[in-house]
Amino acid sequence: MKRDNKSSLNHCHHLLNHCNQSDKSGGMALILTLLVVSILAVLVLEFNYLMRVDSTIAGNYRDSLKALYLAKSGVNFGILLLRRDDLAYDALTEDWAASKLPVAEAEGMILFEITDENRKIDINKIIAGGKIDEKLKRLFELLGIPEELIYVIADWGDPDSEIRFHGAEDDYYSGLPNPYHCKNGPLDTVTELLLLKDFDDDTFYGKGSARDPLSSYLTVYGDGRININTAPLIILQTLSDDIDRPLAEAIVDYRDEKPFKSIEDIKEVVGDRIYNEISETLTVRSNFFSIQAQGLSGESSKNIRAVIERGSKDLRIRYWHVG
Repeated sequence: MKRDNKSSLNHCHHLLNHCNQSDKSGGMALILTLLVVSILAVLVLEFNYLMRVDSTIAGNYRDSLKALYLAKSGVNFGILLLRRDDLAYDALTEDWAASKLPVAEAEGMILFEITDENRKIDINKIIAGGKIDEKLKRLFELLGIPEELIYVIADWGDPDSEIRFHGAEDDYYSGLPNPYHCKNGPLDTVTELLLLKDFDDDTFYGKGSARDPLSSYLTVYGDGRININTAPLIILQTLSDDIDRPLAEAIVDYRDEKPFKSIEDIKEVVGDRIYNEISETLTVRSNFFSIQAQGLSGESSKNIRAVIERGSKDLRIRYWHVG
């Protein structure tokens, strides 16, 4: 009887061990299954993330490319307007100047504007030969910019190494933390002024002040003559000490009604004496035009600034910048 009991106990113990081993095997299988499922889930999520990133990058590239070509279309449309323009005279009443509204397209939007460079003062002609033209002095006075900066511009553009009052030559620029040489030659772009001594964004762009930006009144294109049909009030006032704001406004009012078709027409507003003083610096035609075009597509934006030289027979791109 005792042997039977002992045998039964051994049998039960054996069954319990078998059950424990089965539970351990099942648990390990469950853990392995959960681990594999977790790894697969992570891989699926990572793959999904990478696919979404790639899709976003592709979409951004597509929109960026569309925006670029929309901006190019704006420039080409501006060139078309200039090709169709009457060469007799250029005024703000013509199509090239009046077409400033946004142009909507199926794939985005185009914003563009054309301005003539002959409405501005050619900085290279003003300082040519080391002699500073009075127009630049009047401009700085009207804008409230220290006259000393004119001599900084003159030193940068003249071919010699003589330092003018408050000016700067190679010794100054080569001694800067990030040194460079004095140009001693004509400026290639107006933004080159930012390289000059005491010129900064506040001076150049008028940031932090209520005045108009200096950058909007200067150019490096043209023959130095000012188009009296397009010149803004301040530029008209720089032509002579005798042209004050009321007289400049009278010139603008006259040309709004009837554009000047020849420089002699301005005598009807300013009289013979002032005309004889300023006539050599005047024109009614513009040969250089700046086209600013912006293409918008989705979240992307591309800007192109092109400067077009218009001759008697053809147009030529003189400057091209994509931003």
